[in-house]
Amino acid sequence: MAARRKKVMTRAYRVFLNDLNKIKKKALKEFTIRCRDIIQYFVDLFWQRQDFSGKLADLFTVHKAVKKFGITTRLAQALAKQAKEIVCSQRNGAYKSGRHLAAVGRQPTTRPERKPPETAPQKTTKRKPRVRRHIVTLFYHFVTIEQGQGSFDWVVKFIGSGAPKLIAPVKSTSPLNQKLAQGWSMSKTLRLGIHRNGRLYIDFLVEKDFPPKRTTGKVVGMDSNYKNGLVFSDGQTTGDSLYKRTQEFAKRQKHTKTEAKSMIGAALKQIDFSQVKTIVVEDLKKVKHGKRGTFSRVFNRRLSHWLYKYSETLLLRKCEELGIEVIRKNPWKTSQFCRLCFKWDRRNRRGDKFSCVNCGHCDHADFNASKNLELLGLLGFSGIHDLINSKCQSFE
Repeated sequence: MAARRKKVMTRAYRVFLNDLNKIKKKALKEFTIRCRDIIQYFVDLFWQRQDFSGKLADLFTVHKAVKKFGITTRLAQALAKQAKEIVCSQRNGAYKSGRHLAAVGRQPTTRPERKPPETAPQKTTKRKPRVRRHIVTLFYHFVTIEQGQGSFDWVVKFIGSGAPKLIAPVKSTSPLNQKLAQGWSMSKTLRLGIHRNGRLYIDFLVEKDFPPKRTTGKVVGMDSNYKNGLVFSDGQTTGDSLYKRTQEFAKRQKHTKTEAKSMIGAALKQIDFSQVKTIVVEDLKKVKHGKRGTFSRVFNRRLSHWLYKYSETLLLRKCEELGIEVIRKNPWKTSQFCRLCFKWDRRNRRGDKFSCVNCGHCDHADFNASKNLELLGLLGFSGIHDLINSKCQSFE
């Protein structure tokens, strides 16, 4: 039995091929566009067969693409692998059907108990994925990466096996050099793509072994808020300047999302993770679902700059490199629950202020939510609803 490949952390750094001549650019662009068409062909084929398994494509399917597009078997296998990943990721995003939906569809005889939003009926199918981006993953069978000379830091050699045979000199970037200086190693695999503005680029992949998980430290909750940024239960707050900046964005102003991402990245660098063992965050995957038509057009445009998913991605990467565990919890009523008297009431929150109508405890609403997330992480409950049902009366 073949040994399994050791899992490593992977990061991608994009470098645009601005120094290539027109002939090489044309050859690589034509190759990338052709690979995109072949990947879409495999996606259509797997989706038609309802093949959502993670297994590699069989030789019969691979040879069909070889005959249809006149490519090598090795290239067909690599593109079929990418198509399988696209189909599987789209299918895995669909919600479960069958027994769950049958239970939801039954007519209850009595008024059902109020449940968190995650138990509501949800979609059961996904549409067939469409490959819109022109990007292809090339393994060591197709390219080699070597140290460059002179003004070029790297030399990417396309060695055939279906890819065009040519040499592409590449200049490195500061983030890539910084990562390599930190002990990361260059992977033998890269991604070749065409940006939406027509520029050709390469995504270099760097790898590093996972660090050991931290066994000492504290559990910290983090609340992500559109207005107040990231609020941690240990008192740290960052990203609140983004709200003020988004109020200045004009309707036709370009690159606002890029500026917002830059501000989020700079904000996370200010957080001290030295004494943290576990971070508990809200699962905000569907926080915007069902909100269409709720807010004005101007507010929706500003709300679109609340990049909670991007913030979570950067946080996960940072915690992954430091060996910090990240736990997701149900965000249901975390800012309206009082951790002192274990009572929930929608009247507890008024804007950014939290004031418990039962015991009189007062706090900032987002800080109160972060402390509740910390409490959920310590007690092991998935959400406030489970905590209330447990009839837990004290916490030590």
